[in-house]
Amino acid sequence: MKKDEKIYLSKVSDLGCIICYRLGYPGSFAEIHHIRGIGLGFGVRNSHYNVLPLCPEHHRGNTGYHGMGRKAFERKYEITEQELLKQVKEMLNEKDESREENRQSYA
Repeated sequence: MKKDEKIYLSKVSDLGCIICYRLGYPGSFAEIHHIRGIGLGFGVRNSHYNVLPLCPEHHRGNTGYHGMGRKAFERKYEITEQELLKQVKEMLNEKDESREENRQSYA
């Protein structure tokens, strides 16, 4: 894994679980979930930039992606992996913009 990928994964994890966030519980511990790309075979991992932060329960637990399967997970939480990925990337962009504004105000 490259250094920039490690930095990106750390930023994603620092957001906390995206499902907990959507349920009103921001800032929970998060593991990295690699989303399944369209056309990727079983067991083929997507890019380190196509990931979601999920807490252990929402990642591997009974109400999580791997516990329920993709279709049931998306039905239960009424959102697709792709929509969650878009939300995560937007949150990261907002965080980066906020850091830049803070940096400029102290310059």
